[in-house]
Amino acid sequence: MNILGISFSMHESAACLVQDGKLVFACAEERLSKLKQDASFPALAIQAALDFAGITAADVDHVAIAWDRPGRAEWHTMKLLLTGQFPLSRMRLERTVMSLVQGRRHRGGLRKYTHRFSSPNAKLHFVNHHLAHAYSALAPSGYRDAAILVIDGRGASEATTLWHAKDGHVSKVGEYRYPDSLGVFYAGITAMLGFKPLSDEWKVMGLAAYGRPTYNLGELIKVNENDCKVEGWKFFGRSDDDLGKLEQVLGPRRDPNAITQDNKDLASSAQAACEQAMLALLRRVTEQTGERKLCLAGGVALNCKANGELLRSGLIDEIYVQPAAGDDGACIGAAYRIHEQVTGSLPYVRDENSYLGTEHGDDEVESVLKTYKLSYYRKNDPSQEAARLLADGNLIGWFQGRMEFGPRALGNRSILSDPRFAENRDKVNAAVKFRENWRPFAPSVLEEKAPIYFQDFRHSPHMILSFWATEEGKRLIPAVVHVDGSCRVQSVTRESNLRYYELIKQFGEMTGVYAVMNTSFNLKGDAIVESPKDAIQTFFTSGLDHLVIGSFIVSKKS
Repeated sequence: MNILGISFSMHESAACLVQDGKLVFACAEERLSKLKQDASFPALAIQAALDFAGITAADVDHVAIAWDRPGRAEWHTMKLLLTGQFPLSRMRLERTVMSLVQGRRHRGGLRKYTHRFSSPNAKLHFVNHHLAHAYSALAPSGYRDAAILVIDGRGASEATTLWHAKDGHVSKVGEYRYPDSLGVFYAGITAMLGFKPLSDEWKVMGLAAYGRPTYNLGELIKVNENDCKVEGWKFFGRSDDDLGKLEQVLGPRRDPNAITQDNKDLASSAQAACEQAMLALLRRVTEQTGERKLCLAGGVALNCKANGELLRSGLIDEIYVQPAAGDDGACIGAAYRIHEQVTGSLPYVRDENSYLGTEHGDDEVESVLKTYKLSYYRKNDPSQEAARLLADGNLIGWFQGRMEFGPRALGNRSILSDPRFAENRDKVNAAVKFRENWRPFAPSVLEEKAPIYFQDFRHSPHMILSFWATEEGKRLIPAVVHVDGSCRVQSVTRESNLRYYELIKQFGEMTGVYAVMNTSFNLKGDAIVESPKDAIQTFFTSGLDHLVIGSFIVSKKS
């Protein structure tokens, strides 16, 4: 049975394919269209899924869209506008009506699908957005019994939902309705710091480490032991640029190009409030369900610092965070929800594989290298060569195997450097990523060696949990230890990624340090590279020294 999952409506469009209960492919549209955070209908990702499986649309049995039926979200927004819970303006009213008309016209994406992929045999389904998020974390977690938290900006009317998975049955046990939304809160602070909301929240999380939580944000968010409330109406004006209500509380919008201590303190205050609110929600859902295993999804679940605090809280024993926690990953949950409806059960097998995208073999890579008339050499063991290059102080692009699904580069579409020297952090920021010098980088570490570098370490394959560095870690790998001592860690095993594991292992044998500095293979503002052509273009427009692509090495140095 072939089930196609589709994320399409708000942002981060994506598609996945579940065959007989196994997730075999998933890809965000942005990787193929090259438009960062592409929200358009994911026609390219759908075609890539079909091509990967060697099937056509006629072979698809079910299509699951990770959004409610057209109109539900717009009617909720209309109610907010007409009851004064949202500022009423011509712009907001026209946008809501237009969205309603467009949604009805393309039937929530179904018409777009049937027009592009004639599929008379497929049954078409809508899956509630938050339910899709919940299943996206539950299905690959392997847990039969668990508490589930979904925390994002909004679904149709929901902003946060609490669920209980028990004996194969999933039930909702709590709900916070939009705009009472942690996602809205964090996006609003992102805007007040001069960054782009729903895009630059990473910057707020990184900047927070440089500040202190000195702001009293009680007018915007209230948190108690097991509950929280966001005064969402204060985050919206008569237009998207109208931050008047927030400015009454926080002062004028900050200049992102002139980072002051005030900026840092506001970011720190927002991060602290987010962590406290997520802990309150965790207390509530664990009290209501009695479970000590947690599944976490939704855009706010990409806050790795907060996720680490949840794990360290003592309220849970285990956590599974969907690595594609944003809207892109909801397509997985939609497909699994329909699988459960059709077959009567979920597979309940722990599946931590994030290498779900496209793949380009050595024959294709070499053909592209020849087309560009590039000088290159081949190594039977590219891991060893990459380790040697890193140990010699080089910055390398590392392009291998299947592309990762989700926003993190996990060792197949990565930029790598030596973590032993703090100056490499600035070097990569300035010469390769072209981004702010205060933003941190993450370590990829052999899982068996991780306790040397990180306190209270737990299995972390998706770089979505944060741990505190040990004193040894601060000394040995300063380039990947943030200013507050935190680290966003990816642990690597032989089973998860053999070639990447061998690279780190051989680097460790050369240097005594079994970790590398890892960041996504892209330039600022671009999507992560997908193809050999993308990798080559990014390599030659950046300060990288070498490109290790499949079994081939391209060098700028003689």
